[in-house]
Amino acid sequence: MHYREYIRFTEIGALFIFTAFLISPILSPYIRGLGFDEFQIGLIFSLFPLSIILFSPVMGRLSDVIGRRFIILLGILTEILAMFLYIVNGSFIVISAARALNAIGYITVMLTVLAKLEDSVDGKSRGRYVGWSLSIEFLSKTIAPVIGGVMADMFFVRAPFLLSIIILAVLSFYFIRENPRPSGKVSQGDLNPLSGIRDFLSRKELRGMAVMGIVMHASTPAVYIFLPLLLIDKFAANFTLVGIALFAMGLFYLLQFYFGSLSDRIGRKRVLLPGTLLFGLCLILLSVAPSYPLLLVVLLFLGMGGAMWNISAWSLLSDLGESLKKEGQIIMTYASIAKMGAFASFIISGFVAQHYGIETLFILNGLLIIAGTGLASYMLRIR
Repeated sequence: MHYREYIRFTEIGALFIFTAFLISPILSPYIRGLGFDEFQIGLIFSLFPLSIILFSPVMGRLSDVIGRRFIILLGILTEILAMFLYIVNGSFIVISAARALNAIGYITVMLTVLAKLEDSVDGKSRGRYVGWSLSIEFLSKTIAPVIGGVMADMFFVRAPFLLSIIILAVLSFYFIRENPRPSGKVSQGDLNPLSGIRDFLSRKELRGMAVMGIVMHASTPAVYIFLPLLLIDKFAANFTLVGIALFAMGLFYLLQFYFGSLSDRIGRKRVLLPGTLLFGLCLILLSVAPSYPLLLVVLLFLGMGGAMWNISAWSLLSDLGESLKKEGQIIMTYASIAKMGAFASFIISGFVAQHYGIETLFILNGLLIIAGTGLASYMLRIR
């Protein structure tokens, strides 16, 4: 195990994810405040998973070919441009471009950092050590929405965007100082996302992970767009209370080191599938929570299911990718396939929320995840 690389990229991942989630409690209310309705918001947010679908397999392959550090720097610079576009103009085209660049920058940095972490640890302790890194990242992820919400309430709504730009600029100078250069030659096949997807789906266990990834990511609009709107509309919550709710949802992600160790001992799949079942059930319960405090309790258990799923899924994918000597490609191709569920859901969710209510959206997402878990358990050969 390479401890120095492990610690360094854990720190980089934690700092980057902090900047990404500073804007999470205010983004959908901010965009609605620009004059867009729920369906238009769904269309704008659908560009996030669509961009990942198109670019993630390519970036994963490039990280294997030309080096992780160069790709991480490219992702940071892309994220800076996205944050700038969010606040420079409120038109549909500019906000849509910001969302697409936001996706490319985020997935490039976070999954390349993850691949770098996986490179630095051995398979027998992968769940434990990567779990510690993901726990630290989620500490940043849970603190950031609270800080972002407080900043928006105390100063102005664009303040979290500005702080993100400043931190990302500092992080980019850190990488530029090292003068990262491409370490390999890119071929035309490396730029074809379809070849990686075909290779991924040719293996039964990876098809099972594709099913779970699609149904789990289909809940993204409900959790990150319509949950803040539900809190504001149903409980008259301000930005600070929205941030606290997202903080509660992330608390159990701090225990990913424990769930990762558990998956090392008893098997990835025996932690993964109970986690997805719990997550799906809690989505249904969110729709009927009668008060803000009870909703926080449901969000805690939702986070537990998500944490069990998250570390087990990444560890399983890394195990399979390492055995095939295509770790970066497998991880990012999975992200591309999984985000197909989010892309379709962003378009459908806006329609469902507008015509049938946000509560109905949570119920449908929960039922979809429970059904997907049953199908994936067969494909993953759970005994």
